[in-house]
Amino acid sequence: MPEHIAHMGPMLILAGLLTAWVAEAVSRAGGYGYMLDMAVGLVGSVVAGALVWIVFARIGMPWMFVSGCVGATLAIAAQRGLWRSVRLGT
Repeated sequence: MPEHIAHMGPMLILAGLLTAWVAEAVSRAGGYGYMLDMAVGLVGSVVAGALVWIVFARIGMPWMFVSGCVGATLAIAAQRGLWRSVRLGT
């Protein structure tokens, strides 16, 4: 079990950071900035990865990366949809 976490943890961290970076690069309006997008992406990725790991105990690294990207995307979309930014009137 610790070996599985050691392999999947970096996949989730990479997925969260990559998704947050893409979200910030593509759509600057609506976010609270690079660092908060990174934090929200990391949290979303880890939560989604934990849920996927609980449901599917033996999942491979590519699928864990994909689930982390999906979780980070959902978290960033929820953040931008629910808590609007005050930057430049957006």
